[in-house]
Amino acid sequence: MYETVTVIGVGTLGGFLCRNISELDSTKEIIIVDHDIVEGRNVFTSIYNSSSIGEYKVDALAEMIGDDVTVTKIKESYIEGITLLPRSDIVIDCRDIVCNRGIQIDVRFYISDRNLIIDCRKNTQMACEYTRGYSINLTKNEIRKAAFFASQVVESNQIENMIANRLVQRIDLNILRHAMSESIEESVNNRIDMIYETSDAVQRMYCIEENVTPILTLNQQQEVEVFVGERPPIASDPFFNESRRSIFPQNSLENSFDVIKALSKIVSDQPGVSNFIVTVKRRGDLKYVELLEETGAA
Repeated sequence: MYETVTVIGVGTLGGFLCRNISELDSTKEIIIVDHDIVEGRNVFTSIYNSSSIGEYKVDALAEMIGDDVTVTKIKESYIEGITLLPRSDIVIDCRDIVCNRGIQIDVRFYISDRNLIIDCRKNTQMACEYTRGYSINLTKNEIRKAAFFASQVVESNQIENMIANRLVQRIDLNILRHAMSESIEESVNNRIDMIYETSDAVQRMYCIEENVTPILTLNQQQEVEVFVGERPPIASDPFFNESRRSIFPQNSLENSFDVIKALSKIVSDQPGVSNFIVTVKRRGDLKYVELLEETGAA
């Protein structure tokens, strides 16, 4: 499908993905971007072996790609808007870091917990700076499996649709390959059932489906506190911003529509944050709801 493919970050997922993409019939050239050197610890979670230690990752990876595909190596730390990339049909980012994105990257593949995340958004800005990376708690074989999933997405006729609509898709790496289409279809159906199309704010809330019922149940028992960000120990925190807390009075939520409408109002009032993860938390006997900024990090 794509003749020329650029992959940024070839440390873990990216290395396996490059080799898989190089084996696709459509691939004529692959451009690999990474400034790192293979270290001993990389052997356990990446495509590299002990003989590659001390080499640049792009050099070691190029040796693993067949002669029928042209390999262009860029030994730089990629910075969007500064790093010059040759022209290609698709630019894929596989770096395992949290980062802002402009328009140059078409799709990000990364692993968070035991999920492969396919993020086709552009112009995504985090509300604050993050220096941590994503949590990858997988074996080398499982990362290889995730790269296979990713290469199938690149080869499929769905990737252009995802990029055009700036979609984010999560694939549970525990599911079987033949269940992937069924899982995506179910996600689409759930979005319609949960009236996602009613507002932009609803589109910005992840994990809403599994938390509607717990929030309704909690509201039948007590008033529900909702915090934008992590709930601080209010009694001992003189700097707590009261505007980041909302209260749903007991029995004020009658159905899923009420929950979504109430949370949407809170989300709409938050400037500078793209998306939120909805969670019901417990601290001792206290139960409450948190709206955490979605950064992709586990």
